[in-house]
Amino acid sequence: MNVKNGACYHDLEKSVGFSYRHIRGFFRKTAHISLSRYILTRRIANAAFEIRHSEKSITDIAFEYEFSNADTFTRAFRRCTGSTPSEFRRSGHLCGRRIICPGVYAPVILDLDNPRFMLPKFMEVNQMGEMIKTSDSCVLYGVPKVYYGREIDGHRQGTPFPMCLQAVLNYMGQNINYAEIMATSGAAFRQRWNVNGWDFAAVDIRNTYYEHLRPFELAFQAAGRKYKIIEETDKSKSKSIFLDIIKPELNCGRPVIALGVVGPPEACIVTGYKNNGETLLGWSLFQYGGPFGGDCGIDESGYFLKDNWWEHTHAIMSIREEIDEYATLKDILKNAYMLMKQEKVETYEGRFPYYCGQAAYEAWARMIEDDSNFVEGMDLFEAIGCQNDQEVMLGEGRDFASMYMCMLAERYPAFRTEFKECARLFGEEAISTLKMREIRGGYGMDETIVTNFREKQTRDHIAALIRQAAHYENDACTVLNRIIERL
Repeated sequence: MNVKNGACYHDLEKSVGFSYRHIRGFFRKTAHISLSRYILTRRIANAAFEIRHSEKSITDIAFEYEFSNADTFTRAFRRCTGSTPSEFRRSGHLCGRRIICPGVYAPVILDLDNPRFMLPKFMEVNQMGEMIKTSDSCVLYGVPKVYYGREIDGHRQGTPFPMCLQAVLNYMGQNINYAEIMATSGAAFRQRWNVNGWDFAAVDIRNTYYEHLRPFELAFQAAGRKYKIIEETDKSKSKSIFLDIIKPELNCGRPVIALGVVGPPEACIVTGYKNNGETLLGWSLFQYGGPFGGDCGIDESGYFLKDNWWEHTHAIMSIREEIDEYATLKDILKNAYMLMKQEKVETYEGRFPYYCGQAAYEAWARMIEDDSNFVEGMDLFEAIGCQNDQEVMLGEGRDFASMYMCMLAERYPAFRTEFKECARLFGEEAISTLKMREIRGGYGMDETIVTNFREKQTRDHIAALIRQAAHYENDACTVLNRIIERL
């Protein structure tokens, strides 16, 4: 039954083959809830999900779910949840989907501290994609694709792990915003510069914290999910250790996230296995080659096909059905503030430290200004490649930091002015990277870009924009600290 189109009992009788009276009695006896109450609960649960995860007005949502007016909707919503729709939107209570049987998920209000916000399990169901299993294989079809250049409302996504986590959770029935993953993992607020100069690894999300798994742990916590992360450096053992996680998860209908498999040790999604695990299938942002791509085949579904995958795999992450404790807003904002104010962090491999925050901006600007790095005839592949990475880390990060602050401004009216100001400042930072790209002639390695980048005037202009971005960030930190002190 479509909860947005009201209840047509005649159609229900035709579909089931019994009279409405019989259906109603059998339903109450089996489900221990009246059919009309069940339908209302489904409508409220779906409406609550939209109140929490969309920008639609409450009046529009009420009409979508066949309530005659806003007052009727408010009364029904209060009876089911103990809260008015407006109070619910401001409360910070979380909505997601819970599994009700293998492969079937339903919208539900999630609140660990208050049982009254746990609606019944009979909700709108969301069938997952097709699963095909044999004695030595299992493939989940319909997992959302991840790829560079994917956009949401004109905002370009480019960080592999948040993209993969969002896709997997969406497949599992939980709607989560990409900006929220970027912010809570710390990816939206990082800036890293190797103390020794150019470094393609600076953009690796594992260099965000001293504890290299911290971004993943924070993101899972923000999503309210229990998880398991397995790392293995001994390649002679990694195949069996990783398969002990991969096969049971896929057999239960849950994709896993891996670091590596195809291309560099960035996140990808494993959606299936064949030949008893000798071959993996999935989505990787690097599956179509390129300078950092990997050697793999492409399945007719579009998934990559990778043999000897364990030789290129650094970690496997499974995402559980169980709901875990959510991070608090204050903890999330304190973490963001720390990332932007700290000056240096050691890498997870202990090889060398990275400058952070203001120190990273200044080191980056000085490297660009240094004429000895741009002598005529010198190969600028590394310099331009690292410049591209820095622009992406800053531009995409602060763009979604701005979006996240706008979301918080709507959720927390008492801090609307401060969150809006943070959003503006982060937005200005993101715009500064577009200006850098425009000055040097675009994003790439063609002859015009190389020539422009070598010019001192061009580099001085870029360095000025880097320092201007640092200034915006410092102002944003001041405002953010005022919010933290009041929470």
